[in-house]
Amino acid sequence: MNTEIGAGVERLRELDGLRAFALLGILAVNIWFFADPWTFAGEVSPAHASASDTAVRFLATLLFEGKFYILFSFLFGYSFALQERAAQRANVSLAPRTLRRLAGLAVLGLAHGILLYFGDILLTYAVMGLALLGLRIISPRAAVITAAGITLAMATLLILVGVVVAAVNIPMEEGAVPAPDVAAITAGPISALAVNVENYLIALPSVLFFQGPLALAMFLLGHAAARKGVLERPVSSTALRRTAIICLPIGLLAAGSQSYLLYYADRERFSLLATGITTLTAPLQTAGYVCLLLLLFRTPAGQAILGMLAPAGRMALTNYLVQSLALAVVFTGVGLGLTNALPPAIVLGVVVVLFGAQLVLSRLWLSKFSIGPMEAVLRRVTYPSHEPKLRG
Repeated sequence: MNTEIGAGVERLRELDGLRAFALLGILAVNIWFFADPWTFAGEVSPAHASASDTAVRFLATLLFEGKFYILFSFLFGYSFALQERAAQRANVSLAPRTLRRLAGLAVLGLAHGILLYFGDILLTYAVMGLALLGLRIISPRAAVITAAGITLAMATLLILVGVVVAAVNIPMEEGAVPAPDVAAITAGPISALAVNVENYLIALPSVLFFQGPLALAMFLLGHAAARKGVLERPVSSTALRRTAIICLPIGLLAAGSQSYLLYYADRERFSLLATGITTLTAPLQTAGYVCLLLLLFRTPAGQAILGMLAPAGRMALTNYLVQSLALAVVFTGVGLGLTNALPPAIVLGVVVVLFGAQLVLSRLWLSKFSIGPMEAVLRRVTYPSHEPKLRG
């Protein structure tokens, strides 16, 4: 997630632009866990279940859900390979440097998950980063095969179980999903923290054991892409267009099926099947997005957009944490307590306003400082003052 890869390493503006784009998508997914407290239970608030509200949620799931944390993961793997190059140039051992970095990320993730957002991904990145450290020696071809195998295995398992659940169709008892305690979420900071901690302890195993392997798969793909220098030696525009034309329609069609099952069919009956579908096909939709964005960056207008996005991508770690802080202030008892109060269309408006503010503030910060505040903390942990050199 962090974009600082060591002194002397050139920045890749496209990498920063893609990372900022991923930030937007992650914000558009995470906000529902704050705005609609039923989301954590896999439901939709009864207060916002009109036809128009459902259409907005359908669209948000279609375009964003399950697509952007895998892009973040891909970029994490890409940056990991750049960090390897930096360690080689500095003639230092990669492992101690990486272990310090992952330990710092784990501490930030624990703090983030406990204090702000129970769906934190940083701790999972730190754990899966250990696996990437061990697997970094495999060839790019083996990395791609391993990543495809992990994704296919996870998706197949979910689809098979989902089919069984849909076929059995055991109806839930009335009130089987307890209503969230909106009063506790909005009562005040201490009460909101208590609810978040409770949810974090429930969510952590799922994040580690479901999102973790999928994140590792994307780490491996990103690492393989960096070793091939995909962004350093840009792919031809023809190849990008061909990939987008193939991948994006398949991804959108599958995402539409997933969204239909969740919002216009029987959510309880089909939720596992829908998750399996998006697990299998979300990488295609994400690849389509990336190809279109890279093509856009090659146009004059796209260069201006890239100039707006890149500063936020350079501060991705800071911006990820600030997003959770801002959402806690808007929706919980930490601040305004607006959970379950805003209709879905307004929630998406909050996404636009908050992300726009991050673009502006990131640019202002980097006009004064060379690095984001949380990136500076992680860099200090990663690169000690007296790092021993390798002999040779």
